[in-house]
Amino acid sequence: MNFVDEPDAESEKKFPEVSSGAFSIWGDIRLKGDAVLQVKVRGNIYAEQKLILNPAAEVSGWVKGGDICVEGKVEGGVEAQGQVWVKKGSFLRKQCVAQSLRIEAGSDFRGEIRVGS
Repeated sequence: MNFVDEPDAESEKKFPEVSSGAFSIWGDIRLKGDAVLQVKVRGNIYAEQKLILNPAAEVSGWVKGGDICVEGKVEGGVEAQGQVWVKKGSFLRKQCVAQSLRIEAGSDFRGEIRVGS
């Protein structure tokens, strides 16, 4: 999936998914492949490839990955080797570091931005 184009439902089905409103994860998460998260995480997330944080996702910590799509809430910041997409309705605080960045109208981002090398 390329975040330059909007992720569609079909491409999201190909990603492994971690979801449940019934639990929270305390501690760091390391993901080897593409993933979709829909859980509350108190810790850092390290994704080697693409990561989608769905609207139900809430992260208190750093999110680092290849490409990152934020649809939920991140308090701590994101850092991508590729691009970051901050979607409408999402919430991002502190810092965003990426090679490219797309912030949609209707998102709530407050913090420092570093784009490019």
